[in-house]
Amino acid sequence: MVDDTPALPAMRTMGSRRNSLFSIFYQIKELSSSRDLLSQLTKREIAARYRQSALGLSWSVIEPILLAMTYYFLFVMLRGNTDKMYAVWILLGVLIWACFAKTLMGVVTSLSHNVSTIQAVYFARVIHPCVKMLSNIRITLLSCLVVIPIMIIGDLPFTIHLVWVFAAILMSGLLGFGFGMIFAPMNCSNRDLEHLFRFVTRAGFFLSPVMWTIDMALERGKLGEMVLFNPMATPLTLVRDGVSGNAPSIDLIWIAYSCGFIILSWIVGAYFFEKNQAEAVKHL
Repeated sequence: MVDDTPALPAMRTMGSRRNSLFSIFYQIKELSSSRDLLSQLTKREIAARYRQSALGLSWSVIEPILLAMTYYFLFVMLRGNTDKMYAVWILLGVLIWACFAKTLMGVVTSLSHNVSTIQAVYFARVIHPCVKMLSNIRITLLSCLVVIPIMIIGDLPFTIHLVWVFAAILMSGLLGFGFGMIFAPMNCSNRDLEHLFRFVTRAGFFLSPVMWTIDMALERGKLGEMVLFNPMATPLTLVRDGVSGNAPSIDLIWIAYSCGFIILSWIVGAYFFEKNQAEAVKHL
């Protein structure tokens, strides 16, 4: 019988201490050397999410279709919005925000919700939060397939700008990953953080351009421009630009700001995760 179980990555010497300032490079190296394990755990995470479901992974496409129908009924048929694509823009905002929010919550709880695995076997603990990010990115990519028939029905062009859809998904997942890494070790000893972040993701849903667009905010003048400092404003705008077939409608400086914020959150998150993970798991 052939054993197809992925080999565990090489372990570093127990008791050795690494310089936390270079945490992001250590973690990238660990994730790279653990590709097979990371892939298997990500597949298991996705399968577990749809366990005991007859339609299984198909729900990642069915759910956004049902949402699109609901939003069209509410905002176009009932409210009488003249923009027939408004329901689609809301749907895209919900999908991208869900990728960020679910990744953030999954990463924050990635250590505290994997007690049995952490206690049973040792491998690089950064794999746990990375699995949460990758699984949510994959599911969001599948969910976004629903825009293909919508683009055909709405006579929207298939252009190179569709690349912004993939960029938006990646940005939202990485932001949730980096920001969540900061607090994942803390959540092992203080589960109040888990409840706090549930509120943060729900409040952020309304404070970010999910149910509305950047253009609507900018019409409010200086106060509306403040929304541009929200790092999620860029991916939420890019995904709509990509589907509509347009170049980014948001200034390049704000795209650079959002990308810089994401990279910085990853660097800071890697630092705090590396520095506190060993002590944190003692509370599990």
